[in-house]
Parts: sequence; C-alpha cells; structure tokens
Amino acid sequence: MKSFTIQKGVALTLTAILAGTLAFPAYGTVHAEGQTATYQAIDKTGNNENEKKRKHREEVKRVMDQVVTNKRVPSVIAGGLQDGERWSYATGTASFEVPRPVEPGFSFRIGSITKTFTATVVLQLAEEKQLNLDDSVEKWLPGVIKGNGYDGNKITIRQLLNHTSGLASYTDLDFRDITLPQNPFRYYSSDELIGMGLAKPPVYAPGQGWNYSNMNTILAGQIIQKITGDTYAEQIRKRLIEPLGMTETFVMENSHDIPGKHATGYNMDRSGHLYDLTEMSQSWANAAGDIVSTAKDLTTFFSSLLGGKLLNQEIMDQMLTTVDSPIGKVGLGIYEIKTADGQSYWGHAGGTFGFESRAVGSLGGQHILVTCINSVAQEVVPAHNKIIDKEFGR
Repeated sequence: MKSFTIQKGVALTLTAILAGTLAFPAYGTVHAEGQTATYQAIDKTGNNENEKKRKHREEVKRVMDQVVTNKRVPSVIAGGLQDGERWSYATGTASFEVPRPVEPGFSFRIGSITKTFTATVVLQLAEEKQLNLDDSVEKWLPGVIKGNGYDGNKITIRQLLNHTSGLASYTDLDFRDITLPQNPFRYYSSDELIGMGLAKPPVYAPGQGWNYSNMNTILAGQIIQKITGDTYAEQIRKRLIEPLGMTETFVMENSHDIPGKHATGYNMDRSGHLYDLTEMSQSWANAAGDIVSTAKDLTTFFSSLLGGKLLNQEIMDQMLTTVDSPIGKVGLGIYEIKTADGQSYWGHAGGTFGFESRAVGSLGGQHILVTCINSVAQEVVPAHNKIIDKEFGR
C-alpha cells in the first residue's frame, strides 16, 4: 500500500534504485480458458476478428516478456477476461536465488486492491439501508476519532472511502522501511493502528483536500464490524469470496504465509538492495491491504463488480462518483485509470512488501486485466503501465 507519495495509485512506492548485477532467464507460460483456439490458432474460416484477437494477445505477451528482461522486474503474472474468454500468462523467474519459472496460477499479496473489497462490503450495507454514506464516523464509532485536531462528527463514511477525510496515515517512511522489515511477524491490532494514525495531526479539514491514508479503510472495516457483528474479514468472505467461488482468495489477518504456490516477493531497502520479504504478518495492513489472491480470482471479482453484479445501479453510481486527486479521479474504493491514448478504465493498484499488482477493467466488466510483479523496484510501475497500455490500447 501507499504511504504518502503516490504514483498512478500505487501503494508502497519505493524511491531507492535497485542495486545488483545478476540477470536471470525469462520463462513464459501461457494458459487460456474458454475458447482457447481464439488465442492459439487462426480460425480456419478466416475470421478476421479472431485473427485480430490472436495477434493482440501475442503483442501483450511480448510486452510482458520484454519487461522481465530488466533485472529489477523478476516476473510478471497476468490474466484477465475479454469478450467472455479468460486468458492467463506468466513470464520471468519466481526466484532470484533458485531460478524457476513463474506460473499463471501463482498466489500473491494484493495490497491495496483489498480496499476495493472492503469498500464493496460498505456499499452493500448502504444498499441494504444499514448505513448511509454520509453518516458520520462518530455515529458508528463513538469516541474513536477525537483529539489532536480530529472530530469524528465531521468525517463521513464517504470521505473514508474516497480519502478526503484528512486523516493522517500511520504508514510513514520509517514504519515502512525500518519498523516492519525488522519485525515482520509482529501483530498489530486495529486499535493500535488507529492510535498510531491519530498520533499524527490531520492533513487538512475533512472534505478540504485529498491524501491516501490506510487509516480510512481500517475505520471502514471497523464500521462493518459495528453494524454486522462480523469482522470485515468475515463479511468479505461471506459476501464476496464465497458467493463468487473465489477459492484461491484469502483474508490473511495475522497469518504470515501465502497460501498455495507463489513467487518470492522482493522488497527494497533505502540503499536500493533487493531482499526476500515474502513472509510477513499483514496485520499492519488490516482492511486496507491484507488479502492474498490470484489473477483468476481478481478477474472474477472485478468483472462481477464492474458488471453490476455486486451493487445495484444507484450504489454503483455512488462508487463511481469521483473527487479529483494527484492520481486522477478517485471514487469509493476504486479510481479511474487512463491509458496513454486517453481511454478510461476503472480499478485499483496494490503494493505491499515484495509484490506490486494492478486490477483494471471496463465498465460492464467485459474486459479485465490483472497483473502482478514480485518486486517493488521503481521499474515496476512503468512495467505495469506498458502492459496496461498494450492490453487496452486502440
């Protein structure tokens, strides 16, 4: 997830330059679902549309193969949906220490893409009239947000979801670069994280600015619990993961493992050194970033969400009502993503220790792209952008 500075909505942006001289071979693995022949062979009837799709898919794969030639981008996992057909692809090495092919079905930490899950549960509660998006935080969490310039009466649920609350983020640079890596298995409770955030003064008065703060989504998770009696994790499982059959998606809470097969996740210290930080407790991320998933499952979630299957039209319109920010137009747990040629899509970025991911799609849910790179080097952001631009480019 993001600390303070943001690039294209990326969580956890690192500014150091990755050091190292070793280069590893790239391995490409492709897997298509549904009408596999569309991408793997020219239609014998000479169908031009099928040939166009096949060529496009090959072009996207070539971009992924190209970005992993940079030693700071170990591998890319990608998958998605287009015109009812699923596809997936993986290229690069899953490990620097013992090079091995990455696979399309690998699991990864999705970081701040978790925010879209948490926001969707909150919006479902709004649809059910269990809350109003303009309710104050004080109404649902009395006495929690107060002192040091804060007043929970003046902050709304809507402002939590679009990051206009003014709440400071507890994930400052020292916490990210020093505290967490030095003790990666430490458990952080919600109350502890909220207290850390409130120890910092407000960034601005509620509604008078924009800043990306994990505090917002943690409080949204607490409101879910206050209303339903379940933790945010339980509600995400009940409302989203289980109904959608996302069998490879897990809300990790305090677990430090990544279920299933996965790549090594490479973090970077302030000197630019890349190191293995695959295992760590995601409790510090809480409702803002503690989910593990796969490209296939995230495709299922975002195609369902953007396809109108999880929220009614009225609430979906609320989700897509935006405020301006340094990263563009931000909605409720989701934001607009512009391609290089100016096309508009929707989704979220996710960054956490060792993994940077993207989930992007068209309204209607018919075209989805999910990518994950097992590194947080500076080169990762432009690598994702190249793939997204090629996938959605005209």
